[in-house]
Amino acid sequence: MAATSVVPLLPLETKHPSSTVLVTGCTGYIAGPTIERLLRAGHTVHATCRDPGNTELLARLVALPGADKRLKFYKADLTHVGSFDEAVKGCDYVIHMAAPVTLGKVKPGEGKPKLIDPMLAGVDNVLSAVNRAPSVKRVVMTSSISAICTTASDKPKPADGSVLLYTEHDWNTTATEDFIPYARGKTLSEKRAWELAGQQSRWDLITVCPSIVMGPTVLACDSSESVGAVRDILWPGLMWPAAGDIGLALVDVRDVAALHCLAMVTPAAKGRYIAHAKSTNFFNVTHGNHSYTLIGVVASVFPKFWPARSLAPYWLVWLLGPLLGIGRDMLRALWGPAPDFDTRRTLSDLGLPGWLPEVDTWRDMILDMEAKKQIKMK
Repeated sequence: MAATSVVPLLPLETKHPSSTVLVTGCTGYIAGPTIERLLRAGHTVHATCRDPGNTELLARLVALPGADKRLKFYKADLTHVGSFDEAVKGCDYVIHMAAPVTLGKVKPGEGKPKLIDPMLAGVDNVLSAVNRAPSVKRVVMTSSISAICTTASDKPKPADGSVLLYTEHDWNTTATEDFIPYARGKTLSEKRAWELAGQQSRWDLITVCPSIVMGPTVLACDSSESVGAVRDILWPGLMWPAAGDIGLALVDVRDVAALHCLAMVTPAAKGRYIAHAKSTNFFNVTHGNHSYTLIGVVASVFPKFWPARSLAPYWLVWLLGPLLGIGRDMLRALWGPAPDFDTRRTLSDLGLPGWLPEVDTWRDMILDMEAKKQIKMK
């Protein structure tokens, strides 16, 4: 778990008075490193999950430094009205992270009941609880770049030939209930949060929009899409001998955790912030040809890893995608260059000095998963 501490606390965090923070969805992929960082900064954390009595699941959170005195668990469910009321009592801040995350395994017609409706209910129920808790002064909510765009071609390239960069001003207009319903849910739920925030003036709202999040986390997170991508596709060698041209907009989970905490304590923070380090693709991540700029990131660190040697054609990946857990709507959205994002405002406003290198993200994630016996080292 030491790997979750790579991004040091910044002065704004260390100087901020100890506070009480509600983190929803504490068993989630991003929540673990965020809770670790909050505890490291001296805060008390109220953490919600559906089953706080599951001591085996929560053991790694309980073992974090400071957790014995400053981490408390509460039962809550996104879809249950009033279930966050007890957890939010006495909190100064709320970091709302809980949301269903399913990208490639949603059957037609399931997007609304499985993803969109729970996301919207979660926003309504968490922010209603905030409205009933007079101590809360700021809410930081995890959104996604999926609320900004679905593909790199969602809007036309600049006429002057410059690089197309998406910004905080962009909103996803292409996702639907049937085409990338996760992105549709993220868009609607973030807009709903802004609507509710605008109906009052006691607390303010900040949203963080991460790209695809990878890196070492605290809990095992076996059901996480990120863990599954490494465990079930990347590490077993399913991108050997060829990998599809699947775009990957990447950010390290430790940077995402830091941004949530910095958004919480930065007085002048406002609006949306994009968390994104690099746009690449799975071929560049896996291939073994060291003449490429990315030098086959995973292959360069783990010599026995089976790297991709060539690009697989779209028709082949389209046929095999469902067998790999890649939905065809997701394949359509991700095929080709990943979108790129302007993060200058994020770094400037929140003071993060930069993004963790991609090689650190993959190396630390793979070693972390090996330590948790989720994969075996080759």
